[in-house]
Amino acid sequence: MASNLEIILLSLQAATVATLMMLPAALFVSLFLVRSRSRWRFLVDLFVSMPLALPPVVIGFALLWLFGGSGPFGDSLRGVAFSWFAMSLAAAVVSFPLVVRSFVAGLSQVDRRLELAAKNLGAGSVRVAFTITLPLARRGIAAGLLLGFVRAIAEFGATVVFAGNIPGRTQGIPSAIFSRISSGDFDAAWVLAAVSIVIGGAALVLHNMLLSGGGIKRDSRR
Repeated sequence: MASNLEIILLSLQAATVATLMMLPAALFVSLFLVRSRSRWRFLVDLFVSMPLALPPVVIGFALLWLFGGSGPFGDSLRGVAFSWFAMSLAAAVVSFPLVVRSFVAGLSQVDRRLELAAKNLGAGSVRVAFTITLPLARRGIAAGLLLGFVRAIAEFGATVVFAGNIPGRTQGIPSAIFSRISSGDFDAAWVLAAVSIVIGGAALVLHNMLLSGGGIKRDSRR
């Protein structure tokens, strides 16, 4: 049985990788949802939001089918399922809608006139995005990443189906708590539960500080 420290470090590692995986895709999708007037916008939003409406075990089962031995990506990406990377991938898929929604909220607060002024002065779309849009939306982006990170740590259903619950390899904090409860070791379960509460509470406090700080800053400009 893995030690509590090993379990916590593995969860932090998987959540960090999941967050890094989500960042570029979430930025791209969020910019599309905020700025685009395409008729496909509704379908993209629906597809991105789907994990919020599905049981996490369904997502885990879908990933297992995609990357399993008989799935469409099973041959080319053999070994993804039931690995620590599978923990990150499952957590990223489940957390992605929350990150996108936070990014959209942050990007929606950016004054379009500043972007248009920069473009009129000759700045390209990429330069405007990195020098105007993203810096002004940094609080919403940081809050979204923090929310995605803590959600990734808390993910259980999709992870246990796609990555399993292998001590020392794919056993994160939620699955370790489940194992300890199943074996009747409630004291050990409470220790990891307390760690989850501390991590989650600290992340939510920082998340709210980022959002409220952004609101104060916006109010001060009026």
